[in-house]
Amino acid sequence: MTKKVLLLPLLLLSFLSLWGQQTAVYTEANRAFKRGVTLYEQGVLAKAKREFQKAIDLTLPINETAAESFRTRAALYMAKCAVELRLKEGEVMTMDFIRSFRPDPEYQEALMDMGNYYFNVGEYAKSLEFYNEVPTLGMSKGALTQMRFRQGYSNFALKEFNLAKSFFRDVIAEADGDYYAPSNYYMGLSSFFEQDYAQAASSLQIVENNPTYRPYIPFYLTQILFAQKKYQDVIAYAEPKANDKGIRDLKEIQQLVGQSYFELGNYQRALPYLEYYQENSKKLREEELYQIGYTQYQTGNFQKAIQTLRPLSGAESPIGQNAMFYLADCYLKVGQKNNALNALAAAKRLNFDPLIKEEASFNYAKLAYELNQPREAVATLQDFAPNSRYYQDAQRLLADVLLNYRDYQQSLEIINDVRRRNGGGLPPQMQATYQKVAVNRGMQLLQNNENQAAREILQKSLENPIDLSVQAVALFWLGDVAHREKNYQESAQYMDRFLGLTRSISNLPEESSVATANYIQGYNLIKQDNYERARGFFQAAVDGINRNRGQYRNDKIANNVLGDATLRLGDSYFKFNQYDNALRYYNEAIDRKSANFDYAIYQKAIIEGLRGRRTEEIVSLERLTRDFPGSEFADDALLRIGQTYQEIGRSNDAIPHLQNLVTKYRGKSPLVNQGFLALGLINYNAGNYDGAINYYKQVFKNSPEPTEANLARASLEEIYVKDLGKPGEYFAFLETIPGYKVDNLKRDSVNFRAAEIKYENGDYPRAIEGYTSYIRSFPQGLYLSTAYYHRGDAYVATQQYSLALKDYDWLILQGAGKNYAKALEKGAVIAYNSELDFNKAFRYYSDLEKATTDENLIFEAQLGAMRSAYRAGNKAAVASLAQKVASNPRANASQIATANFYIGKQAFDNNDFTNAIPALQKVIQTSDNEQTAEARYLIAFINYKQRNLDRAQQLCLEANQKSSAYPFWVAKSVLLLADVFADKGDLYNAKAVLEALLENFDDDKDVVNTAKTRLAQINKQIEASSPLNKTPESNVLEFQKSGGGR
Repeated sequence: MTKKVLLLPLLLLSFLSLWGQQTAVYTEANRAFKRGVTLYEQGVLAKAKREFQKAIDLTLPINETAAESFRTRAALYMAKCAVELRLKEGEVMTMDFIRSFRPDPEYQEALMDMGNYYFNVGEYAKSLEFYNEVPTLGMSKGALTQMRFRQGYSNFALKEFNLAKSFFRDVIAEADGDYYAPSNYYMGLSSFFEQDYAQAASSLQIVENNPTYRPYIPFYLTQILFAQKKYQDVIAYAEPKANDKGIRDLKEIQQLVGQSYFELGNYQRALPYLEYYQENSKKLREEELYQIGYTQYQTGNFQKAIQTLRPLSGAESPIGQNAMFYLADCYLKVGQKNNALNALAAAKRLNFDPLIKEEASFNYAKLAYELNQPREAVATLQDFAPNSRYYQDAQRLLADVLLNYRDYQQSLEIINDVRRRNGGGLPPQMQATYQKVAVNRGMQLLQNNENQAAREILQKSLENPIDLSVQAVALFWLGDVAHREKNYQESAQYMDRFLGLTRSISNLPEESSVATANYIQGYNLIKQDNYERARGFFQAAVDGINRNRGQYRNDKIANNVLGDATLRLGDSYFKFNQYDNALRYYNEAIDRKSANFDYAIYQKAIIEGLRGRRTEEIVSLERLTRDFPGSEFADDALLRIGQTYQEIGRSNDAIPHLQNLVTKYRGKSPLVNQGFLALGLINYNAGNYDGAINYYKQVFKNSPEPTEANLARASLEEIYVKDLGKPGEYFAFLETIPGYKVDNLKRDSVNFRAAEIKYENGDYPRAIEGYTSYIRSFPQGLYLSTAYYHRGDAYVATQQYSLALKDYDWLILQGAGKNYAKALEKGAVIAYNSELDFNKAFRYYSDLEKATTDENLIFEAQLGAMRSAYRAGNKAAVASLAQKVASNPRANASQIATANFYIGKQAFDNNDFTNAIPALQKVIQTSDNEQTAEARYLIAFINYKQRNLDRAQQLCLEANQKSSAYPFWVAKSVLLLADVFADKGDLYNAKAVLEALLENFDDDKDVVNTAKTRLAQINKQIEASSPLNKTPESNVLEFQKSGGGR
């Protein structure tokens, strides 16, 4: 009994201890829970979540019902914290909680809390997920009404209007409470969006005087009337309210009033309302901008319309297409034709309205032609199909455009395409266009030295002889090509036809004038040894130029052709010993100081000699050598003076002139060996055998021709054997001369002559074999120089240019001789054109300039050296040679242009814009080829770099017109034009020209990629500043919250 009594206090003591511990735990957990609630209400969610976790942890060992309930509350709060903190596990915790406690009261509370949370943060779809799960049994009327309203509001926001209305009806059915008015309001809006305008108006009118909704209702009632197309009612209802500052959505109401006037066609009354809306809106939709812009257009406010419609240039929609069409007309109304062209380009690019596209396309082509942009016009006119209402007009316009389109090759392709579509025929207007374009293309090919292609196209032009003037020009250039290719008989036939045709026409181009044709025809006849007929043509050329001298704009024709024709006229009289007439024309050339008038001086001296007036002959020749030492006839004059003195028995007077010849012109003139021979003879006749031997031996040191070598050898043989009786010395000397072994001389001559016969007969392959055999058999042969030279020519004739160059190289290495200058000339041509060895070409042309006295050849050497130096990157040489060529009186317009191009290009590369511009301008003035197109671009680019943006813009537009035959440089100019527009802040035109470029040009990948990159950049800039609202429509309604017990 005692033991039992003792046990009870012990058990009681143990229980009291345990109960005390649990109480302490509850107390601490409760404090943690309360701290969590306080922190949650303060929005300190992370700390609150930790406190709730602590409360749960403290009560985990206890399994009582109260502890479970306590943990449930803490878990619910913890899940709410996680959700509101946007933690990944938040929704999982909530769903776990809901599943765990269904259908306990905590379950309902959790669903409501989560629904309310997502509703309040605007995540309506999620809020509905929870609201729709809440069991309504046992819910209070107020709680249920609030939830039904929120369900309706969430569906409304998600555009589920019919479903929203079902919830609003439940709330409205209660006929009172805080949610009655907002439910009617949103019921009305839901009906409005479902286009149930009668129900919408009915619901909204219920709350029209509600203080909360009174500011909002006018906007929606106005919208309803507008949607019902009751435009007069809109004006009557809304116009009085348009300036009521107590009404919300005032600018939208003004817009609806403006739109109503617009629909009624009263654009003047519409404009102020629509512009008010525009001025008070940061962004507008496509249709809003278009409507405002169109209203401004209709009321004559074209500048405003331009600013409004321009942002629609990137809108690929029916509205965008219409906007660009009217924007173009606005630009035309204010005289901005280039901008109008860009707008039409945008309109025709879109396919939404075929009629607008077609009309925009035709207007674009007409305007492009008017603005001298034929490339764009041509590209558009080609696209009109035969069933188009504009087809006939387009064909007529195309014929006109092609006449002024400088891309003649494409023009011909287009005309041939028209021919195919017309079953092989051409309309009369297109036939005339074809004739002229074909001639222009032929002349363009001639400028590019493509003679064969030029001949073919010029001959085709003669198949359509619509215009006699154009036909005459074609005949002239066919004759000119044949003449340059030394087909003199063919050339004469064309020139005869030309001259016969020109009796009935006038106003031909200077380059293909009657006088020039007579001049060429005179040469054709001279080349056929018909000097008597030639004289008449040269006379006609001289008389024609003299008669019309004041009308010639091209000084090269007036001076060079006249000067040379005068000389040839003198020659034609000289040929028939009519010296008085010959002297008359030689004197004319001298008095006029025509090109090559030094030749006239030389010829006058020859005539004096032929008349037996030797003293006068010598005086004239000495004047030539004294006053014109650089003349190509100075060496001839020196030799002639020496020969004349010899003929009149004054050999001692001949010596200084002949010595001048062999000293000054050695290595430059083919007459030097004749000078040595003459000096040898004078010394021999004077009994000075040593002097004679010395001069004859000099012949062998100067690469003699076989006849010169044979004459010198025979003279030496006579002196050594006959006069001195020293045959041993003669044979000893012969042994020192390469190839002059006595026993080989005959064999040498026979072998060389065998090859030479094949060469003279034009059998070049067998001639090459013969010369190769001779060179191999006689490596020091008497005719070695000629063998190499003729074999080189034979290689050229068989188009074996590399082998030909090796032969010319060998001759050049031998130094001065008869074939030296010719080898330099031909070697330079092959090195430049075939081998592309521009450094070698430059060396050979430079040496040629020093090795010849022929002024024409000196000029050709300068020209070739300049081109070679440019291709080789030798800037210093380019600069000096270009100056020489540009100032040389023998340079034609094309050559002067090339020289100035190199000068300008080099200055440009060195950023020396001051010197670049005048040189490049001269290129433009004197040529019309690809370098001209590049020069136009470079000048525009310089102006852009110097920030002369208006001038750069003008130059780019001119380049697009004048360089249309060279698409690459047109494309480069368009890229530059886009930069100019962008730098001027005109992003829309920058965009337009780049889009046009990408639409019409794909020849160069770098240009295309650059255009794409720049277009993307410009579109980004436009997007940043555009008033156009491009935000895609959301699945959730965006509207002003108007209160109402949410």
